[in-house]
Amino acid sequence: MSGLLERLGGYCPAAIALALPTLFIPTAVGFPSVVDSYILPRASLVLGGALLATGLALLLPRGPGLGMLRLPLAMAAGAALLAFIFSISWPASLAGSYTRYESLPMRLGYLGLLASAVWLLRSSRARETVVPAFVFGVTVASIEALLQWAGKAPFRPDGNLGNANLFAGLVVLAVPLAVARGLRPGPFVVAWWLALPILVGGLLVSTSRSGYLALLAGCLALAVFEVRRRFAIHRAIVAGSAAVSALALAAAMLAIALGPLNRLNDDPASLRLHLWQDGLRMIAARPLTGWGEDTTGLAFGRFLSHDYASLVTFDRVHSGPLDLAATEGLLGLAALTWVLVVVMTGAWRARFPGDAAALLAALVAFSVWVSFNFDWAPATGAFWLLAGTAWAWVRAPEAAEVRAAEGPAASHAPGWGRSAVALACAVAALPMAVFPVVADSWYYQGRADLSVRVDPLQARYHWSLGEALVANGSVSRGIDEMRLAADYGETEPGLYVELGDAESRVGDSARARQDYRRALEIDPYYTPASQHLAALKG
Repeated sequence: MSGLLERLGGYCPAAIALALPTLFIPTAVGFPSVVDSYILPRASLVLGGALLATGLALLLPRGPGLGMLRLPLAMAAGAALLAFIFSISWPASLAGSYTRYESLPMRLGYLGLLASAVWLLRSSRARETVVPAFVFGVTVASIEALLQWAGKAPFRPDGNLGNANLFAGLVVLAVPLAVARGLRPGPFVVAWWLALPILVGGLLVSTSRSGYLALLAGCLALAVFEVRRRFAIHRAIVAGSAAVSALALAAAMLAIALGPLNRLNDDPASLRLHLWQDGLRMIAARPLTGWGEDTTGLAFGRFLSHDYASLVTFDRVHSGPLDLAATEGLLGLAALTWVLVVVMTGAWRARFPGDAAALLAALVAFSVWVSFNFDWAPATGAFWLLAGTAWAWVRAPEAAEVRAAEGPAASHAPGWGRSAVALACAVAALPMAVFPVVADSWYYQGRADLSVRVDPLQARYHWSLGEALVANGSVSRGIDEMRLAADYGETEPGLYVELGDAESRVGDSARARQDYRRALEIDPYYTPASQHLAALKG
C-alpha cells in the first residue's frame, strides 16, 4: 500500500504543475459557470493541492527532509501568522478579497506546495515529470493566447488566465525550462524546440513589458548557471558571464523606460514609480508586521498621492516585494527572501543536479516579473511548486540514502498522530478549496443567499445579497448584509456609497456620512463618494 501511495504522491506535484496554467471553468451554455472562472479555480487548486499533498506525504514512510530550509520555512509561516494577528481586517486576511485571495491560508499554501514537493518527489522519475507537465500546460495556454490574438479578441490575449500579465508570469517560468530541456540530449528534443516559438509567441501577443524583461533575465541566468555547471573551477568565467548578463538586463530596462514600450498599454513607467513611492510610505507606517494579508485595498488609499483611477484602479502596490512588505511587513519579506537564498545557494553549491539549473533560472525570471507585478495564485503557486522541485533535486542524495537504508521490504505504517494530521488536511481541503467554488457558482446564478452560507467571510457575496434585498424592498435587512460586507473588508468603494445611500434613505444620516468617508479612505479620489457626502452636508 505504501508503494502505491508513494507512486501516487510522486506524480502529485506534476499534476498540480499541469493544472495551474490550464484549469479554468468555462462560461459556456449548459456548463456550471462561476463569475470568477479564471483565478478562483486555480486559487482553490493551490490550497487544496497543498493540503492534500501534505497529507499524502504524512502517510508515506520517512523520506528526504527539508534540511536547511526547515528554519526559513518556519520563520516565513510564523511571519504570516504574526501579520494575521495584527491585521487591520482579520476576515479579509482569512478569506482574501474577491478575485485576489492572497489570504493567510494562501500564503501558507505556497509554503505547503514547496515543502510537499520536497517530501513527495523521492525518485528521479518523479522529479523529471514536473518540468514537462508544467511546460506542456503553459504551452496549451500560449496556444489559447495566440488564438485569442488571431481572433482579434477585444482584450489583451491572456491564455484563459484572465489577465495578460499573469499569463506572462507563467510563460517566463516555462521558457528557461524548455530551453534547458532542448539543450539536453534525449528523444523529445524536437518537441521542446517546437514548444519554444509557441511560448515566446504567446508572450509577445500578451504585450507584457515585465514579461519581456523577465524572459531575458531568465535566459541570461540559465546561461550563467550552465557556465557554472561546466566551468566550476574557472570562477573568472562565471563572474564574467554574470557581469555581462547584468549589463544586458540593465540595458534592456533602460530601453523599455526610454523607448516606445514606455507607454505600452497606457501604463507609463512614471506611473509605477509614483505608485511605489506611495507603497513605501504605506510600509513605513507599519514596518514590522504590515497591515495584514490582502488588506492593501483597505489601507492603500490613505497613502495615494495621485489620482490613478482615471487610468486603472490600484488595490496593490504592483511590486511583489513591496506588496509583501506592506501586508506581512519587513519580517515576512525577510523570511521569504531567506527561503529563496537557501534554495539558490544550495543548488549552486550542488552544481545544479538534474533540472535544478533550469528551475532556478525560471525562479530568477519570475522574480524579475513579480518586481513589476504582484503575487497572484496561478503564477505564484507555480513559482513555489517549482522552487520545491529545485530543492528536491538538491536533496536527492538524501532521498537515495533513505531508500537504500530502508530496503524494498521495509514496512512502514504511519503513526496515529501523522494519520490524524493527514485526515485533518483532507477535511480542511473541503472548505478551503471546494466551498469557495460552490459559493461563486451560486453567486453567478443570483443566489448570493446560498453563497454566504458556504463562504460566509467573503465580503462580495454579502454585498450582492444586500443589493438584492434592498431592490426587493427589504431595506433594513439589505443594510445589515452590506454592513457585514464592510465589516468583512470589502475593498471596493462602491459598496460604501451604496450602503450610505441606503442608510440615508432610512434617515440615518450620521452612518451614511461615515460610509461616504470610508469610501474616500479607500480611494480619496472616488468622485461618487465625495459628491454624495457633499450633498448630505448640504
